[in-house]
Amino acid sequence: MSLASPNPDYIYSEELGQADEPELAPIICVACGKEIEWGEEPYPVRCYACHEPIDLPSQMAFSRGSDAFAEGQELLFFVSPKRRRRSITTPEEMEGLHYYMQAYSSLQLALQGKVADQQFQQAAQMMAAMANVFLQHGSVSPLESAYWGSLVKESNTHKEWIEVGEKISAVKPGAFTWLKRLRWRLRKHQLKKALIDLDQKITKLERYMKFAEQSSFRRKKTLF
Repeated sequence: MSLASPNPDYIYSEELGQADEPELAPIICVACGKEIEWGEEPYPVRCYACHEPIDLPSQMAFSRGSDAFAEGQELLFFVSPKRRRRSITTPEEMEGLHYYMQAYSSLQLALQGKVADQQFQQAAQMMAAMANVFLQHGSVSPLESAYWGSLVKESNTHKEWIEVGEKISAVKPGAFTWLKRLRWRLRKHQLKKALIDLDQKITKLERYMKFAEQSSFRRKKTLF
C-alpha cells in the first residue's frame, strides 16, 4: 500500500549521522505516557519514569513522519483544491507531495511498532489527510483512503466511549442525577454499537485490500 518505499532519511538507524537532524517531537512512553526529550546520542532505550523499554525505531519514524507531514502541509496549504484535482502544475505542489510521501512511509513504520495512544491518533489523522490528497492524484485507491478515515473515526469514537464511561462513574447517585446517568448510558450504548459497526467495516476493508500487514496498524477496542 505504500506510495513510496521508506526513505532512509526518515528511518532510525544507528549508522546515520544525526548532527543535521531537525528538532524532533519528544518520545512518549507507551506504558506511562511520560514525555522524554531525545537529547544527545546515545538515545534513551528505557523510560526514566517507569523503566519500560522504548521502541526507538517507531518513535523516530513517528517524529520524522510528523515533521515531513508539517512541511508538506505548509507547502500544499496555498494550492487551490481545483488545481490540485487537475494536475501538478507548480514546483511547490510537487515538493509538498514529496514530503507527504516521506511522511506516509514513516508513519506506516511507526504504526507497525509501539507508539502511545495519542501518537497513534495523530498518525492516523495525518495518514487520512494525506490519503485524501493522494486520492485526488490517483496515487491511492478509494479503499485505502476510506481505511484511514475509518481508523480515525474508530479512534475518536473509542476516545468518546471512554470519556462517557468516566462521566457515568463521576455522577453521584441521587434523585436528581438519574436522568443524567441514563442519558450518558444511552450515549455509551450508541458508541459501543458504532464501534462494533466500524470494526466490521475496517475488517471488510482489510479483506478487500488484502493487506496482510495491515492488522498491525489497528488497536482492538475493549468494550466490556
